[in-house]
Amino acid sequence: MIGAFSAVLAAGVLLLSGVFSGRPRADPLAVFVANAGVSPEQAEVGRLFAGFSTGNTAGVVHRLERRVARMPHDGNALAVLAIAYQQRARETGDPAYYRLSDTALHRASAAGGPLPLIAQGEASLANTRHRFSDGLRLARQSIGLDPEGGSAYGALGDALLNLGRYTQAFKVYDQMALKAPGIASFSRVANARELIGRPNAAVAADELALEADATIPEQIAWTMTQIGNVDFNMGRLGAAARAYRRALRRFPGYVHAEAGLARVEASAGHYHEAIARLRRAVAVLPIPAYAIWLGDILEVSGQKAAARREYALVGAIEKLFAANGVRTELQTAVFDLDHDRNVADALARARTAYESAPSIYAEDALAWGLYRTGRCEEARTHSVRALRLGTRDALLVFHRAMIERCLGSLSARSWFRRALAINPHFSFLWAPVARSQLR
Repeated sequence: MIGAFSAVLAAGVLLLSGVFSGRPRADPLAVFVANAGVSPEQAEVGRLFAGFSTGNTAGVVHRLERRVARMPHDGNALAVLAIAYQQRARETGDPAYYRLSDTALHRASAAGGPLPLIAQGEASLANTRHRFSDGLRLARQSIGLDPEGGSAYGALGDALLNLGRYTQAFKVYDQMALKAPGIASFSRVANARELIGRPNAAVAADELALEADATIPEQIAWTMTQIGNVDFNMGRLGAAARAYRRALRRFPGYVHAEAGLARVEASAGHYHEAIARLRRAVAVLPIPAYAIWLGDILEVSGQKAAARREYALVGAIEKLFAANGVRTELQTAVFDLDHDRNVADALARARTAYESAPSIYAEDALAWGLYRTGRCEEARTHSVRALRLGTRDALLVFHRAMIERCLGSLSARSWFRRALAINPHFSFLWAPVARSQLR
């Protein structure tokens, strides 16, 4: 209790310094638990959420499903079940849980379930499906129903962030941290700090998150993994490996930590170990990012045929996500542009993604697509804007370097140097290109 209280006090001091902001990563479950318990109805919802602290989300889902089967008009159970389905999607990578969550939310609404929670669940689901305009509308609706509940502020900030409204998003995250200090809000702070080019401060915020909230094991392991990701993004392989192993000690077999550790191993040249570890990760959690890492490691280690099989799997996974309501234009565009596939169509998808949600990452994807189709002047304009927050992301800097090289600019070499200085292992495909340009 003392540790959590001191963390909250520290959060107040940090808040005044104006550094709260970030990309959406944290799941809202911990905040739901913290906010439940005021009215008898909220207390009931809180008891339903308490099952997540066991770390057995599948067991919680099964219990809630049995309860709903017995009492099909139990709006509270249906609302919590909808959120549990979203957590299962997060843990398993199976987008079918999004459809189940959608159905449960509609049933909860019809049964008279808790409207603020339902709207917040709908907002989180819309954001997860990359439908950020819908997420914005639904999050505002949830806050209108319960202005003091902290949960919906995360969804509101996430929607604003992905719509490129960074100043507004940062203010909303400030409000969330005050109303619901805990792992969900402080993890967003950490990602924000990384976004604005403050990686060490990001790690400090994640450590604060761990001190403030240790309720849900998967959430704890996720936050520890984010610390590893920040270290990796700064080229600190040893620190990253320690962070990933810390997460695995807390939550054995945690797939995101396993994948991160595989990326460290491959960056150190231990391809055999990395490939074996990533194969296990993809078998458990088949999401595009990890299948792409596996394909790229196979490619650079000379296993071309095996790499092609993994790249084909990426396409199949993306189609599955799209079939369950997830917009995939940005992800598929970047993958195709990186691997020189369907380049003209990939540029069109990148533009669609940017027009619907103009974040700096969508802007960078558009710049990369314009570069890959030879439109380097236009590409430079978007690349400049993609770096406007001061983000220390070596891949974004590398894209700028390639665009400057295309334009014959003398600054290209300094951009290549900057990318490698941030993280010499930033990409299995592109880091060797950056090194070759400097040679």
